[in-house]
Amino acid sequence: MVESTPNLSGDSNPQQVPHGRWDSFAWEPFPEYGGSKSNIFRSADGRVVAGAYRESGTATLTYPCDEFFIVTDGWIKLEIRGGDTFTMNKGDFVYLQKGQTVYFEFGPNFANAAVFIDYDRKVTLC
Repeated sequence: MVESTPNLSGDSNPQQVPHGRWDSFAWEPFPEYGGSKSNIFRSADGRVVAGAYRESGTATLTYPCDEFFIVTDGWIKLEIRGGDTFTMNKGDFVYLQKGQTVYFEFGPNFANAAVFIDYDRKVTLC
């Protein structure tokens, strides 16, 4: 598979549009979540980040920014503090808001494509 090229500077040049299969970009370790990550876009001001993520095990996170993600492989169970508990499978998506606390259980081979948005400051989660 040919590796795709990310746009990590937020360059608006039409020749800098990142595209390709979710798993075709360069990957790096993501030890905080027992997996790896592939950021494909970071806005010039750092407030928007998009990428693909492989995660395993369990985790609890109080969101420092908003996140939209779609499951691209495997499954994930989410327990929203004060809200619902649900399991998502390949093709399902969710929008989580800054300040929400979520407990995650990542299924085998879990992967997702996500966009992180912070209206106040640079995204540092990924």
